[in-house]
Order: sequence, then structure tokens, then C-alpha cells
Amino acid sequence: MASLVPPAVNALASRLFVLSTWRPCSAKWKPNVGSFYETGLVTSLYEQLLMSPALVQLEIRHEMPYGGTGGAPEQVDLRFRQLKGGEPTLTEAGDFSPTKVHSDLEKLAALNPDGCNWFLALFRVGPLKKKTKANLQKLERQIQSAKKPFKTIEKSFRRRNDGLDSSLVETDKRLTGSFDVYRPDGRHEPFGFALFKAK
Repeated sequence: MASLVPPAVNALASRLFVLSTWRPCSAKWKPNVGSFYETGLVTSLYEQLLMSPALVQLEIRHEMPYGGTGGAPEQVDLRFRQLKGGEPTLTEAGDFSPTKVHSDLEKLAALNPDGCNWFLALFRVGPLKKKTKANLQKLERQIQSAKKPFKTIEKSFRRRNDGLDSSLVETDKRLTGSFDVYRPDGRHEPFGFALFKAK
């Protein structure tokens, strides 16, 4: 799945950037990858997963209602299962924060206690709302995280109070990556990703 993140993000970016870049009504608002809805990114990834010849033996579902008795069922971003059945693999996705990683993997463990559960963390640069010193420093941190997500993850594992908990989650440098998303005018933005597995 990690290898399909770049084409998924670029496919979505290409559509939105090409449709909005030279429109007169879009002169004041330029979308960037930091402003894309998470659901749009997951849908684009789902499309790439369905097109992958390597995954043809898997049943892949998107935004699947899962579990729950009474009330609205929980939604799961992506579910994978062998065509002949067996325990599923569930994946949630979202912008990186230790709290988000832990809470989504905890949710998946409750829904899928015997299967394999993953979290796809996104590292992207949000739009700069106001040019204050604090906002510029935050922007620089986002850029560095998007360029070097594994370095950010390593630092987070070292933080005791608000970092990633190595007793709950694990990852591998091979499951992280970074690439540039180009706009029609030649400018580009960094985008990083990492897959975390529940222990």
C-alpha cells in the first residue's frame, strides 16, 4: 500500500490543481495538498489499490460500516480480505499526531481483535493563514516533517509524555516515504507518509 500513496496523492492533486489554477474565480484561493480533505485522499488511494495488479486477489472495501450493535456502525477507511475469507486487515488514515495514531489503532483493535490493523499517517504542509513568527515556525516544522517523516517519528518515540508509545505501535523506515507534489505552474509541495502497525 505504501508504494501507492504517491500516485494516489498526485492523481488527486493533478485533478484539483488543473481545474483550479487558471480559473479567474480561483485567483484568491489556491488549494494545496494541506487543504485536501482526508476523505478525498483516501478515495484516491482506494482507486489506486483497485487498479493494482498485485492486489487483485484481495477484496478491498472503502468507508465500510464495521461492527456495532444499535446506533450507527463505525466506519473504517479501508478493509482488505482474501477472496476466500479469513481475518481482515483494517486501515485508518489521517494527519500525523501521536494521539491520532493511538486512538485510531485502538478503535481498530476493538473492531478487529483477531486481524491486522494499520494506520496511514500523512505528513503535509497546511496553508499559511497569517504571516506571524509562530505560524512561520509551525510551517517550517511541517515542511521538515513532510520531507523527513521517519525523523519526526523517531523524535516522537523518544518523547515520554506526548509521543508515540512503542508498546502500542511499530513502524519501519521502509514503510515511510516522501515526495514532491507539483503544481501546473512548476511550484511544488512536500508530502510524507508512514504506515504504523498495532502491536
